[in-house]
Amino acid sequence: MAMAKSAGNEFADHLEGSDNRVALSGGYLYIHRGKRLVHIASIPSPNLLAERLSDSVVENTDTFVDEAGNEYTIVIDSTMVGITWSLEEYPTDPDVIRELHYEVRLNDD
Repeated sequence: MAMAKSAGNEFADHLEGSDNRVALSGGYLYIHRGKRLVHIASIPSPNLLAERLSDSVVENTDTFVDEAGNEYTIVIDSTMVGITWSLEEYPTDPDVIRELHYEVRLNDD
């Protein structure tokens, strides 16, 4: 069973994150559960021709399942000031949530 994210969640560090680098050529968000790679999600390039920050947002939504059958949905936003991500659907087990961590790899690196 999955649950939706709620404000003030004690697991915020495991459910969302950001990187202040701009993904000029896109990249990948590596999602780990403990030492295991669970999923690789695409980080889109932002709209760099936008005049306003809000117009530069390019979003990618990705749904995946880990080896234990837990379902996840992650939303990745790429803007002219950086990248943000948040899990919108995730398992209810707090032990699973605590194991989640992320790694950003930009194609520019």
